[in-house]
Amino acid sequence: MQSTQEHGYELEILSHFCCFISGLQVTHLTEFETTVPSETQLAILGQHIVLDCSFPVDKQWDRTRCQIEWKLDKVVVHSFYYGQDHLNDQNSHYVNRTSLYHSDIQKGNASLRLEHATLGDEGNYTCTVHTEMGPKRTSVSLKLAAFYAEPRLKFSTSACGVELLLTTKGYPRPSVQWLTVSGEDVGDDTVTHLSQDTQGLYTVSSTVSLQGAVNKTLTFILKNEALGQEIRRNITLLSGNLKRTRKYNYLYGSAFVVK
Repeated sequence: MQSTQEHGYELEILSHFCCFISGLQVTHLTEFETTVPSETQLAILGQHIVLDCSFPVDKQWDRTRCQIEWKLDKVVVHSFYYGQDHLNDQNSHYVNRTSLYHSDIQKGNASLRLEHATLGDEGNYTCTVHTEMGPKRTSVSLKLAAFYAEPRLKFSTSACGVELLLTTKGYPRPSVQWLTVSGEDVGDDTVTHLSQDTQGLYTVSSTVSLQGAVNKTLTFILKNEALGQEIRRNITLLSGNLKRTRKYNYLYGSAFVVK
């Protein structure tokens, strides 16, 4: 009888011990999570952007055993281990443009600061953190945008009528519209071309052609949805005897008069 009781007592102790160990394993796995923004991050061309990434730390956390790595797909953006940066494998596109917040790593901050953002920086970034509790990898998306510049207005005249050309540059692809005072779209009289330069910026060239004597006001509207930018310019034309000597003129105001 005593042997049976002792055996049962041992089983009970063993059972509690196994549950305790199992509980520790589950706690480590569930508590160790890297956190990044769920929404796509937006950077303005030429400015810096911080891609947030955080992880939990405790009193036993050891900086020298913590590894942090940022990648864009398979491209190495920044690496940190043994308590310092290791950039030998860093892609040349990111040289001298990345940094971590070293003084805040012990607080669980693995965020990446990226300087002078370019259109080539767009994509899905992965933040990987290794600690005593194991590795964890999480991704965040980055998009770029550039404000469209003040449109440049050029107009030409002929015996047939007037042609207006507005040009500007920015990113990403915008929407362009020409409206009358009553809000009617004059799309049948307009042609808009979009082209990209070597940096990837869009050049917008929008032309409206008006036949005969013209006495009206048109509204040019360009929208850059990514930045919430809207350029709206009212252009008033009052045509009388059009002279070819004024065929090519460059103006930057919101209205002009053709006589």
